[in-house]
Amino acid sequence: MKVVLIFIALTAAAGVIAQIVLASGFAGKIEDAGRRLMSSQVSMAPDQSLIPALVKAFAIRAGGKVDGPTVVRVVQKAEMKLQPDQPFFPIEATQLSATRDPGFVWDAKGTMAGVIPLRVVDSYVAGKGWLEARLIGAIPVANATGAMVSKGEAMRFLAEFTWNPDSLVNAAGLTWRQVSDSVVEVSMLTEGGIAKVRLLFDAGGDMVGIESDDRPMGTGEASQPTRWVGRFREYVDLDGYRVPRFGEVAWILPAGEFIYWRGEIISLSAVSE
Repeated sequence: MKVVLIFIALTAAAGVIAQIVLASGFAGKIEDAGRRLMSSQVSMAPDQSLIPALVKAFAIRAGGKVDGPTVVRVVQKAEMKLQPDQPFFPIEATQLSATRDPGFVWDAKGTMAGVIPLRVVDSYVAGKGWLEARLIGAIPVANATGAMVSKGEAMRFLAEFTWNPDSLVNAAGLTWRQVSDSVVEVSMLTEGGIAKVRLLFDAGGDMVGIESDDRPMGTGEASQPTRWVGRFREYVDLDGYRVPRFGEVAWILPAGEFIYWRGEIISLSAVSE
């Protein structure tokens, strides 16, 4: 009996050690993505005459500056869900957002079903998209890369200008098109094709939403181009920036709107000058 108990204890200890090693390796991959994002910010600001006046005015009012910081850090407190029929679960996330060469690294931690720790990374670094989720930081439940993932993550970057105003006047490789007095389309080339998002402004010139007709939903070959929308509200001042405190994003499915993330911006600050 004593031998059996010792074996069980050793097996349990080995399992714990394996989880610690896997979780540490995952954390290291996320940290490396952040370092690569920061070191990749080498492009010069584009010709400002190519940026629509509506966008430039918003960027200036929001605190964006030509030759401002190369990376900003956003802290979020939010909730999300993975499927339309599932309940929301709380998350806290930190995101590094680039301002010169498009990219970001979103690192989120939450608890599913009230008891199951989950860590998720969503990123676009050096033209490559990466999405991975692990239970207790160790057990993979999702891992996506490839051309369509890269396109989708580039679209997320374009959709989050409202929380990254410096990128509006500094980001390289963007193409702008004025659609109407309140709508501007921005696009960029990715390995999965052209990523394109429409920015929606209110009468006062604040960005209040985004929309796209074809963001890839799903992963790899199974992804489907799907209508995707976001909404922003309650602009506040945060460390020299004027940004919306609240936001939400949703897929538009045949069964209706699927809001999968909604949350609050806790802080926004420059990482480097």
